[in-house]
Amino acid sequence: MILYISLFSIITSAIIAIYNWRINPNALLLTGIFGIFSTYGLTHYFTVYHHDDFWTAIFYGNLSPLWYLPGPMLYVYTRNTITDKSLFSSKKDYLHLLPFLIQTINIAPYLFSSFAYKLEVARLLNTDINYVRTLGSGFLISPSISFVTRPSLVIIYAIVSLFLLNKYHRKERNNLGTNKQHKLVYNWLLVLSLVSLIVAVNFLLMTLELYDAPVNRVIIESEPTYTISGIAYALLPLILIVFFPQVLYGIPLVVTPKKAAKITIPVADPSDPLAETAQIIVDYINNEKPYLNPDFDLEDLSEKLDIPKHHIIYCFTIILQKKFTAYRSTVRIEYAKTLLNSGTADTLSIDGIGSQSGFSSRSGFYATFKAETGMTPSQYLETL
Repeated sequence: MILYISLFSIITSAIIAIYNWRINPNALLLTGIFGIFSTYGLTHYFTVYHHDDFWTAIFYGNLSPLWYLPGPMLYVYTRNTITDKSLFSSKKDYLHLLPFLIQTINIAPYLFSSFAYKLEVARLLNTDINYVRTLGSGFLISPSISFVTRPSLVIIYAIVSLFLLNKYHRKERNNLGTNKQHKLVYNWLLVLSLVSLIVAVNFLLMTLELYDAPVNRVIIESEPTYTISGIAYALLPLILIVFFPQVLYGIPLVVTPKKAAKITIPVADPSDPLAETAQIIVDYINNEKPYLNPDFDLEDLSEKLDIPKHHIIYCFTIILQKKFTAYRSTVRIEYAKTLLNSGTADTLSIDGIGSQSGFSSRSGFYATFKAETGMTPSQYLETL
């Protein structure tokens, strides 16, 4: 079961990263947390249960430096989300990678040893799991110390993340009560930090037992902990994708627009701090008609207006309650209808009208027109 849970979590984490990293780079931190925890599950499965020398040699020890990253990733992800920053925003942030670098150096002799040696280590482990206390160890830090420091680091960073969230809650109490997006993301960060803390505490307690009991007995007794922890970290990315994808948009902080915009468009929440930004985006699209360019996309809009892409996504999805691609299709069809209504079809073919409206293909124009109006361009023309 641990194998399938871990693989499922890795796949869902990859989906989150692939579809969201360009919009909000912090999604990479989130998927890193889920993915790295899942690699721990895979290593545990192949080392403890599978008893295959080849796969044990592949996973045992080789991924251990990665297990020092979930704690820092959790902290940076939490901090960046509530401050509207991206990834490692300052040079000081790279100091959080020191435990990872130290463990990499510590275990370098084993990492670069021959695969034949690793196969021998795997064979001994599969013969007696108690060898895990000494085999594949680093030359600076013993495995017993590494086993304790990994969950301890996650505990420390989870507590710091909870402290940041508590500070944010005191400062933004009123905003959290009125802004659904901010409240949703805050609750998500709270759940993520608490789950990480609980799982890390359980692993630490289990690890401390290794000092006084045989490894195989501790593993048998702790199997429910592994299973429950694995299920928790497999369900979190799944729930995120299926039920709360808007969490990935973060908590965009309002940046004072260069030109104040009076709200004249229908928005889900006129009191939203980014309502004026949404108005500026709509005004630019309606006045400048950038959508007439078939290549017009989020990057163009972000660059032209100097607005971060995840702010733009937030404005469309949360405030205007319409995806960017759907909004772009709507304004293109409205422009095409204007051309048809003005008699342009007398001098220009319908395909030409579609091209002038920003569509790169005839099929795309016809399909979108019918989806928006319920009829083809030719049928619409006949009704005029």
